[in-house]
Amino acid sequence: MFARKRRGDFDDDDGYRDFRPRMQKRQRVPPVVQLCKEMMPDIRTIGESIKSFDEDIQFLSEAIINEYGHEEYFNTALLNTFNSIVMEQPQKQPAIALLTLVVNNKNPIAGKSIVNFFYNELQKWCNESYNENFNVTSNETGPWNRVKLILRFLSLMSPILIIDDLINIYKSLIDFSIELNNIDPSKRNPLSEAIYTNTLMNIPYLFYFNRSNELLKNKVEEFIIMVESSYNLKIIKIDLLNEYTKSFAPYEPIELVQIVLNNVKKSLSNDMEQLNQLFINWPHLLPEKIDNNDDSDGNADTNEHGFNDPLILPTIEQVTPFMGLDRGFGSVDGMWKTPRYDFHVYLPNSVGEFETVLPITTFAGQLFNDIIIDIVQSMEFNRKEVARQVVTLDLFFKNGIFAEPGIPIAQLVDKFEEDPLTSTYKLEDIAIETILSLMFKLPTVSQPFAYFYTLLVEICQNSPKAIAPVFGRAFRFFYNNLDNIDFELRSRYLDWFSIQMSNFSFSWKWNEWENDSIKFGKLFYSPKMSFAKNLIRKELRLTSNTLDVEESLPEEFKQYLDSSYISHDELVQYYQSFFNDFKVEPSDVKKHDLYFKQDSLPFAELTRRLIDFMHKNGEEKKIEELESIVEEFKENYGTMFTNFDKFIVTIIVQCLAHSGSRSLSHANKYINDLADDIKHIFNKLEIEDDIKQFTAIEAIVRFWNSNSQTGFLITDAFKYAEIISSKSIFEFCFFEKDNRNYGLVDSTVIEAIFRNLSQDPLITTGNPANFEFVFEKLCVIINDTINKLGVNAIENVVAPIITEDTIFNDEQELVKLDLIWKYQTAVGFCKSLLRKYSDEYRLLNEKLSTGLPAAIPHEPTRDVLISWVSETNEI
Repeated sequence: MFARKRRGDFDDDDGYRDFRPRMQKRQRVPPVVQLCKEMMPDIRTIGESIKSFDEDIQFLSEAIINEYGHEEYFNTALLNTFNSIVMEQPQKQPAIALLTLVVNNKNPIAGKSIVNFFYNELQKWCNESYNENFNVTSNETGPWNRVKLILRFLSLMSPILIIDDLINIYKSLIDFSIELNNIDPSKRNPLSEAIYTNTLMNIPYLFYFNRSNELLKNKVEEFIIMVESSYNLKIIKIDLLNEYTKSFAPYEPIELVQIVLNNVKKSLSNDMEQLNQLFINWPHLLPEKIDNNDDSDGNADTNEHGFNDPLILPTIEQVTPFMGLDRGFGSVDGMWKTPRYDFHVYLPNSVGEFETVLPITTFAGQLFNDIIIDIVQSMEFNRKEVARQVVTLDLFFKNGIFAEPGIPIAQLVDKFEEDPLTSTYKLEDIAIETILSLMFKLPTVSQPFAYFYTLLVEICQNSPKAIAPVFGRAFRFFYNNLDNIDFELRSRYLDWFSIQMSNFSFSWKWNEWENDSIKFGKLFYSPKMSFAKNLIRKELRLTSNTLDVEESLPEEFKQYLDSSYISHDELVQYYQSFFNDFKVEPSDVKKHDLYFKQDSLPFAELTRRLIDFMHKNGEEKKIEELESIVEEFKENYGTMFTNFDKFIVTIIVQCLAHSGSRSLSHANKYINDLADDIKHIFNKLEIEDDIKQFTAIEAIVRFWNSNSQTGFLITDAFKYAEIISSKSIFEFCFFEKDNRNYGLVDSTVIEAIFRNLSQDPLITTGNPANFEFVFEKLCVIINDTINKLGVNAIENVVAPIITEDTIFNDEQELVKLDLIWKYQTAVGFCKSLLRKYSDEYRLLNEKLSTGLPAAIPHEPTRDVLISWVSETNEI
C-alpha cells in the first residue's frame, strides 16, 4: 500500500509521510492487439518497398493464414485496413489482392470472408446511393465511386471467384446505366455516364492475375459487344465549360465517357499487349494453379467462391432524385454532374518531338488520371501522404513505363534523340497535371482551393529540384494562353502562382516576360500585363518584407511595385474635388493615413473630435454629439466644399475606416457599433441614395488605396450593416473613367464582385435582381466597346495573332488592340457569370433570351450570349 521506506525517511508517527508518486503497473497489451499494431502499418505500406515486397507478401500472408478466424479483433482490424487501402490508395489494390489470393490458397475460409466483406460493402454503397440522410465528409468521394473501387478489387480476385457471378455484376451495372441513359434520349444522364465509365474502367483488372482464362476472355468479349451495341453515347458540347476561347484553344477537349470503351478494347487487343506492359506480373508469388486455369467448362474449383446473394441495385424511381449527381454526395461522383472533359498542361511536342504525359486516349492514361484523382480526393485529410503517394505511383506498375524520376527535360531530349523507343513519360507531369485539372475544374472545384494550392506546395517542397521545373512549364503554359483562357481561370491561375511564389522566396525568371511589358505595359486591358500587375500586388500583400518581392523583379517590372488602386496624383485629385478654393497639398495625402485630420486643414481639430466620438463606448456615445459635430462642419466650413453632403458622407466613412484600421475584426466592431448613428445622419442629408452609397464606397476604397483588397472587404461589412447595398458595390466596381474599368482587370475588384454575388441573400429568395444588374452592366460595357471599335453589326471582333516578332509602331493600333482585349474580357466575364451562377441565371433565362436581341445590336456577340444563356440549362 505504501512506498518502501528509504534510509532517512521519517515514520508516519513522526509527522512525515513519503509522498513519492505511486506508479500503476503497466497494463499488458493483449497479443492480438500488439500483432495488429505491428502488422496493419505493414499492410498499409505494402508495395512501397520493391526490395522487400516478396518478403512482405510471404510474412503477411502467413500471419493472416494463421491468425484469421481466431480473434474477432484481428478479423475486424484486417478487413478495415484492407477496405481503407482499397478506397483511399487504389494503386495498392493489386498488392492487397495478391495477398488475398495467397491467403485463400491455404485458408479458403479467410479468402471467402474477405470476398464476402467486400461484396457486402458493394451492396451497402449501392443502398447508400439513394439515402437522403447520407453523411458526407470532406474526403467522401461518393457511393458510386466506392462501387467502382470495390468492383475493381473484386475483379482482381477473379482467379478465386466464379466467373459468371463476377460478370453478372458487370452486366447488372451496365444494364442499369443503359436504363438510366434511355430515360430521356435527348438528354445526358450524369449517373448513367458515371456508372458506364466506372464499370468499363475495371474490365482490364479482371485479367490482372487471370490472363490465360479462356472462359473469362469469352465472357468479357461478349459483354463488350453487348455494351457497344446497347449504350448510346450522348456527346454534348457545352461552351460554358470550355477552359479556352473555342477558336484559339490549345487542344480539343474530349469527354471521358467518349473514350473509355475504346481504351479498354485496345488494352485487351493483341493478346493484352498493353496490359502486359502496364500491370506487374508476380508469377513466382501466385499459387501454382492461378493464371494456369483454362477450365473452359466453368466448373468451380474448391477454392473458388461465389457471392451469397445477387447484387440488388436501386430502382429507377429510387435514384431519380439523385441521378443528376448534384446532391453533394461525394467529390468524385459530383464531377459527373456536368460532362467530364480531359485537361492538359503538358502538351505533346511542347518540349520536343515526344509526349511527357500518357495520352488520355489510352487505358493507361485514363487509369492514371483516375487513380490520382481518387488518391487526392479520398485522402484530403492527410495532405502530406497524398503528396508522397501521387509521385510514387510508378512503384505499383511495370518498370519502364516512366522516365527516370525527376529527369530534366534537356536530358530527356538527349535520351530520346539517342533512342526514340525510350520512355519519355514523366510521372511528375502526370501527377501535377491531374491535380491542376481538379484545381481548374469547371464549373466548380471538388475541394477548397486552399487544399490544392497547399498540396502542390507540399509536393514541391518534398522534391524541389524535380518538381520546380514542372511547375515552371505549367506557369509558362498558362501565361502563354492568358489571352484566350477562361476569365475565371485567370483568377485561379493568379492565386496558385502567387501562393507558389510566396512559398519559394518569390523566385521566378520575370525576364521571360520583359518583352510583353515593353510592348503592352501601358495598355490597361492586356491580359498578360493585368496578370503581371495583379501578381506583383498580390505578392506585396502576402509578405511583410516587400524587399523580397522587389529583389525578385528585373528593372522592367519594378514600375509595377506600387500597390495603389489609383495613382497618388489621382488620389490627390479625388480629395481636391471636395473643395472650392482650398488647395490639397500632395504631401498630406499619405499611405494608410486619414487625410482629413492633417494639420494643414482648417477643420483638422473637428475631425479629431469626430474620431474621438467614434472611440467612445456605450452610453458615452450620444447621437446628439454626432449631430452637433456635423452641424459645426456646416456652419464653420460649409462654403469650403463643392458638395457638403458628399463631404459629410466621405469624412464620416473615412473616420470610421481610420478608427478600425488595425484589423478587419476591429473595423467590423466599429461599423456595427456605429451603424445606427451613421444611418441616422445619412438619412438627414439631401442627397440621392444611390449617390450617397457610391460616395461611401469610394471613400472606403480611397482610404484603403494602398490595399484595395482590405478596402473591398470593409465595404462588405458596411453592406452587412445595411449602410450600403450589393448593387451599389457593383455600381462602383464597374464605374468607368477615362476608359479604365477596374471591374474587368483588377483582381481585388473581381473578387469583390464574385464574393458579393455568392453571398447575395437574394439567391435564397429566388429574386436574382443583382445577377441581372451585373449582366446588364457588362452588356453596356460590351456595346460601348464595340461602338468605339467601329465594327459593323455582323463583323467578328478578333484580336490579331501576336508573336515575339510582332511590332506595333502605330499608337492607334495599340488603342484598338486594348479595346479588343476590353471587349473579350467583358464577354468572358459574362461567360464566367452564367456558368458560376447558372442556377440564378436560369431564373432569368427567358428574360435574357428575349431581351438580348434589343440589348446587343452586334450579332456575333448577341448569338454567343444567347447560346450561353441557353446552356445554363445543361449545367
